[in-house]
Amino acid sequence: MDLDDLGRIMDNASKSAFRLETLPQYLVPQEEEEFTAWREGRPWPPRTPDNSEWLAELKGIVAGGIRWYRVHILDYPLSEYSRFELHGYLENQAAGEEIHIADRAEHPELEDMHGDFWLIDDEVAVRMVYDDEGHFLRPEPIDDGKPYLTIRDRKS
Repeated sequence: MDLDDLGRIMDNASKSAFRLETLPQYLVPQEEEEFTAWREGRPWPPRTPDNSEWLAELKGIVAGGIRWYRVHILDYPLSEYSRFELHGYLENQAAGEEIHIADRAEHPELEDMHGDFWLIDDEVAVRMVYDDEGHFLRPEPIDDGKPYLTIRDRKS
């Protein structure tokens, strides 16, 4: 599986797309320039559905009745990247994404949750594989999505 395959799965979502994020940083090329500007305190134009192809697409997905949401489990102190990402979540929320934050220290039952994944339409699970520094390596399809439903629905 590659990112194009994952994109096709997500394009076929009919009711929901859920993402669990557990890492302190995600070093992906698409954010490198913006993250560097943020770290250096340089202004960066705000992204909106009017100037961002992704946010326009996200807004359309949500307007079409598909729930797009994520939970990010954070560890404190926050990494520099986590602070950057929290700021960026505001733009995604404005386009319709639901974003939930969990503090691992406040919820000991989350201690063992360190694997990122997508869950599409409560059926299709895809594990997102990163190296130890947060560089994306590959998506991996999961044969049985039921354990990922259990993780997603875990209550504190």
